[in-house]
Amino acid sequence: MKQRVSANQFYFALYLSVLSTVFMYLSSPDIKVSQTDSILRPVVFCVLSIVSVIPSMIVVRKHRQLKKERKYIEKTPFLKIIALFYGVVFFFSLVKTFARFDLFVSSELFPNADMTLFLACIVGVCVALSFLDIGALGRASVVFALVVASSTALVMLSLSQELDFLNFTPLMENGFGKFLGEGTLFAFQAMEIGLITVFSTQLEGDVEKGFVVWSVLSSVTFAAIFFFVVGVLGGFADTQLFPTYTAVSLASFGLLERIDALETAVWILCIVLKAALFSLAIIKSFHIAFPKLSRKITGTALFIVCSVLINFISSDIERFSFLSSDFLTVALFILSTIILPVCVILNMRRVKPVEKLQEDI
Repeated sequence: MKQRVSANQFYFALYLSVLSTVFMYLSSPDIKVSQTDSILRPVVFCVLSIVSVIPSMIVVRKHRQLKKERKYIEKTPFLKIIALFYGVVFFFSLVKTFARFDLFVSSELFPNADMTLFLACIVGVCVALSFLDIGALGRASVVFALVVASSTALVMLSLSQELDFLNFTPLMENGFGKFLGEGTLFAFQAMEIGLITVFSTQLEGDVEKGFVVWSVLSSVTFAAIFFFVVGVLGGFADTQLFPTYTAVSLASFGLLERIDALETAVWILCIVLKAALFSLAIIKSFHIAFPKLSRKITGTALFIVCSVLINFISSDIERFSFLSSDFLTVALFILSTIILPVCVILNMRRVKPVEKLQEDI
């Protein structure tokens, strides 16, 4: 029997997962973090995420309507092809997550250190956690979210002393079109939305309402984080590879002079959870595509391939640049949230009612 998870627990996991993107936000020559527009870009994220999730929500509803037909749906050749594409898409997202984490650790935490063994251990932990399935990850996320929220609130309270309102620039000084484009690109990094379709048969409760709450809460959190990044760093933020980490490194609270160490540990927790979620989605997708393939074999192969690829990418900044390119980011997002869910819907419409399927058999 498939392990179930409540919608609230699932969205706690997605919340922590998407936070890791902001915690390790990479500065870009095309998008200035120091602009006040950074605080409003999450609004575009909120609107775009609610619109883009519509196909996934239709999949959830149809799965609930076709409970008896599920086993027949999963055996259709077309769904196996879709599942294979999902596995590949999420694999690219997983490698991108590890590559960004590698860049963060090697540039901010342990410069010039050999991270081969460390990265292999992180990949192994994430793949191992994926064997717990979505129910266990969802329950753990509720506890983890309290830890993340508490530590982040402590950092913000500390940084409030460093705020300089002269650092804030006029809103949309480069025009609304530029702002909308930057906000859209920011929203396209939320690959977590695509996970809803993959885990649609395991979700319980009000999935639609939960998603709206997740989207709004995530947007408010992003806006709050960027508010302190802009207010504390100003134009200096654009010169930093990881501006969020730079801002946090200035935080201190009483006897806690190095709050950044605490917050970094929390960030790593979010990254591990995100990687575990995507690893689980990959394993599940490949299991649907190849039913005879065991989870242990898939997980082992995932660990080996990811470890090799991450070390291959970390040795060349051009490879990382391609993996983090805007084109690939947009393509993966559209595939996972729009194209593939629509294909799943079309496949479900082709399946006959269970009574007719039994008559054919």
